Amino acid sequence: MDFLYSLYDALVSISVPSDKARAVVDAMERDMVTSLATKADLDGKHLLLKQELAATRDSLKQEIATVRDSLKQELAATRDGLKQEIAAVRDGLQQEIAATRDGLKQEIVTTRDGLKQEIAALRDGVGLEMSALRDGLRQEITAVEERLTQKIEATRDLLLKDMELLRSAMTIRLGSIQIVSLGLFFAALRLT
Repeated sequence: MDFLYSLYDALVSISVPSDKARAVVDAMERDMVTSLATKADLDGKHLLLKQELAATRDSLKQEIATVRDSLKQELAATRDGLKQEIAAVRDGLQQEIAATRDGLKQEIVTTRDGLKQEIAALRDGVGLEMSALRDGLRQEITAVEERLTQKIEATRDLLLKDMELLRSAMTIRLGSIQIVSLGLFFAALRLT
């Protein structure tokens, strides 16, 4: 309150009329009571804020612990559920893979047997065709051999006839040469 008296004295000393100085001091006093806080007021508020903050912190700790425990339980339940789902999916996939593998094995066996039968049929067909071709070739070769034999026989006969004629012609020529030679010989003897 001494502050208010000092303020009044200061206002009067700078030539502010006393009624106006009094109004300023009254307004200041009202503001101090209603609007402005004292140090004691601030200390009280500070203590209340500390207490409220401590209570809020303790409450938040409890809530966080509760939420953490709840999340742990939910995570454990979710993990267990996922493990079961994964195990079920894995078992289902293993069964599907086994069924697919068995189906593929059966298809491969069926295909292999079908291919063996087709190959055997092709081999038999090719064998029959080869036999028929071999028999046909043998018949053609035999026919060609017979024709060649006939031609060779005919050519030999012609060759024998030609040789006989050639021998006859040679005999005639040799005979003619001998006669001419004898004639020349006798003529030469006569001349001598």
